[in-house]
Amino acid sequence: MNAHLPSTAARTAPAAARGPLNMIRPFERGDLAEVASLYEHVIRSGSRKPAPGLAQYFERTLLDHPWFDRDIPSLVYVADGGRIAGFAGAHVRRLHLDGRILRVACGGELIVDPVARRQAVGIHLIRAFVEGPQDVTITDGATDAARQLLEFCGAEVSYPRSILWTRILRPARFLGGHLLRKLDRHGLARALDPAFRALDLLGLERLLRPPAPRTDGEPLTTRLLLDTLPSITPWLRCYPAYDEAFLDWLFREMAAVASRGSLIRTLVRSARGETLGWYVYYLNAGAISEVMQVAAKARAVEAVLDHLFHHAYANGASAVRGRLEPELVAPLSARHCIFRWDGGTLLHARTPAVVAALLSRQCLLTRMDGEWWMGHHTEPFR
Repeated sequence: MNAHLPSTAARTAPAAARGPLNMIRPFERGDLAEVASLYEHVIRSGSRKPAPGLAQYFERTLLDHPWFDRDIPSLVYVADGGRIAGFAGAHVRRLHLDGRILRVACGGELIVDPVARRQAVGIHLIRAFVEGPQDVTITDGATDAARQLLEFCGAEVSYPRSILWTRILRPARFLGGHLLRKLDRHGLARALDPAFRALDLLGLERLLRPPAPRTDGEPLTTRLLLDTLPSITPWLRCYPAYDEAFLDWLFREMAAVASRGSLIRTLVRSARGETLGWYVYYLNAGAISEVMQVAAKARAVEAVLDHLFHHAYANGASAVRGRLEPELVAPLSARHCIFRWDGGTLLHARTPAVVAALLSRQCLLTRMDGEWWMGHHTEPFR
């Protein structure tokens, strides 16, 4: 799509100006309390009183992160009377592509006050967001409704990144948890968990137990990741433009989302000490553990995956799940993974060449580089 960029005046004009885009302006620090209240009402509890800490979370992740860019702000839709009736979060990221840096706007929270939905607030916010000055727009957690709006504005679904893979480790606990999730309010899942655990211990889990890896692991620090990254990028055209300040912030914020599990970051080495790659995931003992990133040298992906699966199994996970990246298709298929369509990853860029690069096997763009891991709707914020 040849995007028409709205002028600065159009994006910052007061609500009294003509036209729906004139009601959209950049999100400011003074909007935090009102946006948190709207988010609590629409997405979380239905209350107009936000959970303690929710506004501060938006402040840390939208305004105070190291790559904050005033040119790519989150947006608010101001209704008559100055009331905020809609919000679109923008999480700024950076990518290397063929030797240059791309500015990326990762779409996050999209909320519209129910009383304003007949005014097509959502489509106006998404259009203004996509038509911003960024080189690339992505989202990795779109709902069906948001996906339809994004496609209407020119974004396209990313294949295979809209497929989820799952490596089952303890089949009885995995299937039991899946079947009884809706019955948790009656306590059935918790009551029957010992029975599922016993079935696995009696032999079911042996069918899918991952073999012990022939590699070693150590904690992945910011410095280790930055030092290792050049060794895995020679075959890549596109990959994250990490720096120390951003990674320190990212790992700190990811670890703080305790509702997703314990954040595990592991650098994988061969038995001879050669660095092979790394993985980052949320460990959930007795439940599904979600993978955020797998990065490896050419022909070392299998070894990194084997270490990941064994670590999750040894620490009690019932399954490991992640978003499918192009280079993982064959190794995951060979490791008894199952695949399910998700459809929530979309992207938009100004030129077909950039779109092609982002969709290719030569692009490292993972859940860790988007908004999926964030805790605005999962954390209690007590």
